[in-house]
Amino acid sequence: MPTIIRLRQSQEQQIFDCLCANKEINLFLMGFLAEHPVDHAWWYGVLHEGTVTGVIMVLPTRLAVPWIPEPNDAVLLGRMLHTQHRPCLMVGPRETCDILWRVWAGDTQWDRYYEQRLYVASDALVGVGIPGFRRAHLEEWRTVAKNAGLMEEEDLGINPHKENPLLHEKAVRERIKVGRTFVISLQSEIVFQINVGTVTPWGCQIGGTYVPPKWRGQKVATHGMAELNRHLLQSHSLVTLHVNEANTPAVRLYERTGFVRSTPMRLITLTT
Repeated sequence: MPTIIRLRQSQEQQIFDCLCANKEINLFLMGFLAEHPVDHAWWYGVLHEGTVTGVIMVLPTRLAVPWIPEPNDAVLLGRMLHTQHRPCLMVGPRETCDILWRVWAGDTQWDRYYEQRLYVASDALVGVGIPGFRRAHLEEWRTVAKNAGLMEEEDLGINPHKENPLLHEKAVRERIKVGRTFVISLQSEIVFQINVGTVTPWGCQIGGTYVPPKWRGQKVATHGMAELNRHLLQSHSLVTLHVNEANTPAVRLYERTGFVRSTPMRLITLTT
């Protein structure tokens, strides 16, 4: 019979070994584990004969990200979560998240329930440099923060720049400082921006794509994505992202710029 335990720092290698079963799906968790001590979050594991075979990382009331290959193990973890944490935003493999949410959340109603898809790029498109493509400058943080908030409002219905401006702006400045926000600047205006959210030796994950409305339909996102892929794939073996499958323009953009459909994912949002 499998057991469910809270994992501690001494079990970091076991968590890592479990996640390595699918590096494409687990880039975010692997990057989070590399940057934060295990006790920074609540990591729970499913143990079969002493071996960790599934995990979930929980930031209470904020985020839950699972990697639980066996459906029966997801049921067990869902029961445990039901007694320990309030349901919160969840993102991960579709079947796992659906089982977890049903058992964990019970009658709690989600706000948004998206059919996501993992996309993966491993070969950069041939091309030349795009004028205006570069890392964001720190003095641009106010514009970048505004755009990032509008992007989340379009995608998730919540604008963190309005809900918690100090925290949101701090996070934006930190991303710019470490060189993880890229933009296209034309006519002294940011017309495209995107974040490299996770960087690991096994690949990186991007997100937060935003184009101001007046610049949409002019291929700036296509140019920006293609150029970012060329840049990242010089030093990484793969680049991944999640996209809402109902967002047809975004899906077409990513497929045009070298991304290939991979695992079905789920995104569930909840206003706590």
